This record gives sequence, C-alpha cells and structure tokens, in this order.
Amino acid sequence: MVVSKQLKKQIIIEIFALLFLIGVIVYAVFAIHKGNQNKVSSINGMVVVVDDNGVKNLSKHSDGEGLEEKGTKFNVTNNNEDSVTYEVVVMPSKRDEDLLKNIKISVDDLYVSTLTELPNSKDGYVLTKYTLNPGYTKVHLIKAWYSLSTSDDLVESDLKLEYHLVRK
Repeated sequence: MVVSKQLKKQIIIEIFALLFLIGVIVYAVFAIHKGNQNKVSSINGMVVVVDDNGVKNLSKHSDGEGLEEKGTKFNVTNNNEDSVTYEVVVMPSKRDEDLLKNIKISVDDLYVSTLTELPNSKDGYVLTKYTLNPGYTKVHLIKAWYSLSTSDDLVESDLKLEYHLVRK
C-alpha cells in the first residue's frame, strides 16, 4: 500500500516534468523560428540585424497615426576596436519621384520627413548618421507610411523599402 502511494506520487511528478519539458521545447521552436525571420549581415566588423516582423505594407496615415505603427528595428553592433561612423540608408524598390515625395518616414520617433527631403546618395536616401563606440549596439526604429494627401492611384502595395548600413 505504501509502495503504491509512492509510485503514484512519482508518476504524477514525472508527468508534470514531461509536460514542462514539452512546453519548453515548443517555446524554443517558436523562438528559433522567429529569430530566423530576421535579416542578419556583417559588414567590416559591424553586425546588422533588421527585424521587420509584423510590419505591413505602406498605407495612408496622418503623422500621428504613422508614428503609432509598428516599425522596423535596425540593430547595429560595433565589433571593431575603434569607433565607427555609419549611415542608415533606405532604398525604395521604385524610383518614381511623384510616389516617393508622398512617403513619410520617421527614425527613432525623433522627426518625420518626406522621403525625398532626405539627403540622397548613390546608396539610397540617408535616414541617419551615427558614430558608434567599440562593443556597443544602437537600435534604430524606422517607420514609414504614405501621407494622407496621397491620391489612391499613387498608392502602390508592392512598393518595398530596404534598409542598409553604409560604413563611413
């Protein structure tokens, strides 16, 4: 009788441990899957991770609504021994000036500007320039949307914005 109670107790403990282990494995699979969706690259000792999970196609918003949208996280880590100056640039998939002047963009929720107002280089439109000390990471939050005054025939659902790091 005593052995039977101890056996039942041991079986219950093992069932809970097994359920806990299954839960941890399921969580790990989802975490790995989410991590694999990020774009990771390395440029001369700089590691860049672009996380645009959950970012929808550009749509028409007021500036306030655009700033409330979920943005793209652009993480930069300096693995060099010296400070590095870099630029974050955006390259639109289309070069139509009428379309691009209707795109609003915000970096780190500090300012809102029209894409064509930003400095233009051969690499794209310069969103921000930053100097990063060795061993540090900087996270930039980039949000983009069409201005409310954009006509419906200009709004393109297939317009893509690609973000890149340019080391200076």
